Amino acid sequence: MELRHLRILSQVEASGSIRKAARALCLAQPALTAQVKRIEKELGGAVFTRSRDGVRLTELGRYVIGSGRELLADFDRLVAETSALARRTAGSRPLRLAAMAELDLPTMLTTLADLLPSVSVATSTVPTLTEGARALGAGEVDAALLFAFPGAECKLPEEVGYLDIVPVEPAFVAFPADHPLADRAEVPLCELAGESWIAADDPEECGRERLFHRACERSGFVPRIRHRALSCEIVLPLVRRGEGVALVHPLCTPPPDIVFRPLAGSPVSRSISLCWQRSSVVDARIPVLVERLAEAYHLKVGRRPVYRDWWLAHEGPLRARVPEGSPAPAPCLEPLAALGGCLC
Repeated sequence: MELRHLRILSQVEASGSIRKAARALCLAQPALTAQVKRIEKELGGAVFTRSRDGVRLTELGRYVIGSGRELLADFDRLVAETSALARRTAGSRPLRLAAMAELDLPTMLTTLADLLPSVSVATSTVPTLTEGARALGAGEVDAALLFAFPGAECKLPEEVGYLDIVPVEPAFVAFPADHPLADRAEVPLCELAGESWIAADDPEECGRERLFHRACERSGFVPRIRHRALSCEIVLPLVRRGEGVALVHPLCTPPPDIVFRPLAGSPVSRSISLCWQRSSVVDARIPVLVERLAEAYHLKVGRRPVYRDWWLAHEGPLRARVPEGSPAPAPCLEPLAALGGCLC
């Protein structure tokens, strides 16, 4: 049982229904329902009784929520007091940077180390968009790189600024090289209606799988998920064997006998944003930081011909050119987090 679980239960109780709580938490209703069931299983009993009118607390639920409310209030007070103290003693603490899995934390770290050479820097990762927004709002993080899928965005606190580094990062589809659609420049999703799919195990609160299923429904079909996996070292050999097609990250490099192609219209995509505390020393360095992060991303795009061609056709010129003689990226087969690394 974690504090975030208590927050989820408290929000459901305050909202009176799973549907309203899901909206408040920026979650899909099925994801929140599954989360509540897991919490109840861990507690050993039902927290809510459910009806058409919403939810009501059980006896166990009244105890958990009542005791948890006091615990959450104490914890929030601790965070607020700690943040206030940290702001008063900002010169004695490191600059705190964070990023979701596989986003460009090294470039952010290097840039701010150059801009603020006398300030020590600490880094961390955040598992979800919601957690990143919470850490920024609580003053636990000065700046963070976060990604969001359309329909799963999270409202940021007023004291947090944000700018998009990559407004639209499309998902590509991986085919065996001899697939009938492999020679297309772009592939309409509707033409994949008869395919089996190899899908990523979706982290909670991500929104990727919900977006993918909505896109398939708009294209007139329900995707047939044949395999699920978390890494390219599992997925790409399955693609090569003809077990199915898979959505992949556009910055990955296909190994031999596999091709990556864009989906027409980019029906599955995400945005990557830089978010920061407006009261932090980072605030005055944001223009330079955004430019460096964009340049670093564009360099990666320029080294991948399929993504480079898509970018030039849909987003315009790249901000940075690849130096002549730069080695080609290695084929992507190593285990990486879903979409933050290889799988979309």
